[in-house]
Amino acid sequence: MDLTSLRRACDLAYGTVFKHVFLPAWERGVRGRETLSYLDRLEQTQWFSREELDELETQALVELLSYAGSNVPYYRELFRKLRFDPRGVRSRADLAELPLLTREIVRERYADLVDPAHRGKNLKKGTSGSTGKPLKFEYSRLSECWRQAMKARGYGWAGYRAGRKTFFYWAAVSAGAPTLKMRVDRALKREIFFDSMKQDLASRQLALGTLRRMRPDIIVCYTQACAQFARWISENGLRDWDDIPVICAAEAVLPADRAVLTRAFGSEIFESYGSRETMLIAAECEQHAGMHLSEENLLVEVVRNGQPLGPGDSGDVVVTDLHNYGMPMIRYVNGDIAMLASDERCACGRALRRLDRVDGRRADTMLDAAGNAVPGIVFHVLFSDARREIVRQFQAVQSANGQVVLKVVRGRDFAEDAFRHVTGRFSEYLRGLPFTIEFHETIAPHQHSGKHQTIIVERAVRTQSANPARTATTPG
Repeated sequence: MDLTSLRRACDLAYGTVFKHVFLPAWERGVRGRETLSYLDRLEQTQWFSREELDELETQALVELLSYAGSNVPYYRELFRKLRFDPRGVRSRADLAELPLLTREIVRERYADLVDPAHRGKNLKKGTSGSTGKPLKFEYSRLSECWRQAMKARGYGWAGYRAGRKTFFYWAAVSAGAPTLKMRVDRALKREIFFDSMKQDLASRQLALGTLRRMRPDIIVCYTQACAQFARWISENGLRDWDDIPVICAAEAVLPADRAVLTRAFGSEIFESYGSRETMLIAAECEQHAGMHLSEENLLVEVVRNGQPLGPGDSGDVVVTDLHNYGMPMIRYVNGDIAMLASDERCACGRALRRLDRVDGRRADTMLDAAGNAVPGIVFHVLFSDARREIVRQFQAVQSANGQVVLKVVRGRDFAEDAFRHVTGRFSEYLRGLPFTIEFHETIAPHQHSGKHQTIIVERAVRTQSANPARTATTPG
């Protein structure tokens, strides 16, 4: 047996041991989670008929609505006002009787949206969102199990398995070195993380060296950053590896992106779509014909003026998290624009509904002092790491001379030290660009579209058109 064959045999053996020994011990023993039980269930339900899936969805929906209407102050008040009885729900179509849950409502009624029985027990996160207005939210530990199981199944369609060598070309949300717990977790899973927001030559060379030494089984990445990296690899003839499947997250995969990623890594490019509020919403299967929705966990609607749309029409993405009883998010408008795919069953055999594409959220690419790309999404990522409302709204503007102005509306939890910590990290990514901060009482929306733009790059310094961007699901 040659060295390459021996290495592959060892990799397979480790993957088997990890799946049957380390992973169950970690999930069930250490963390006390039933993620693997849910994953086993999802591996079966993905092959259910459309009628069976609809039945599962309706049952989960009625249970959620009944619980929320009885226990959660906001929904108890809303259902009473509308005379809405969850017991009368017969299908997803009945959800149209309820109003949409906007970010503004979540901010204003936060305390009333949290189930009293889960208060203090939920997991808490935040997101900056497309408008640059950070949002806090919570979800139950039951929901966390479903989210992790959904991610494992969706990423699994691309070949991802915990224990397989995975190169995460990802945004480094937290400053400083990872904790000992994180290092052990990543070592056991054989995951290596590299900061994809750093696109200078030295950083790309380090990433290339890591990729060559690691020879990963799969890559998980921020789409635009990895496309830039792939373009550099191809243009300089640096590829010396066999095909590696790539899972793209955070931003839409445009045809040009898919082409350049294919040249650098092979034809197996998989698009995924998620948000911090719900994690994985949809993922591409081996047929590459749209993204299957995570229907057993999320009820996803595409709506216009609150009314559901069918395939072929673009509208607002509205999500109902079927298992988040800690802070129910029912008909939550996540800020994205998408289009449903045809109702025709996918050639893979799964009856799960599909998204044809996701159009919304745009983050422009800035340039640092040396002309290296600085993905605008870095601003969203760093602000979304804050658990408190340090900033209520922000906007980053790069002028024609390269200078960056960060406009900020202070949040109710604003603190100078916490704010300096975040902006200090912006300076690291901007690498020498003139960078100033302005405080405002409010930031006006775009005069024509009426929408708030978080990243503005004046045309004189732009090297590419704006690309659709989405909030990334956390990989962990």
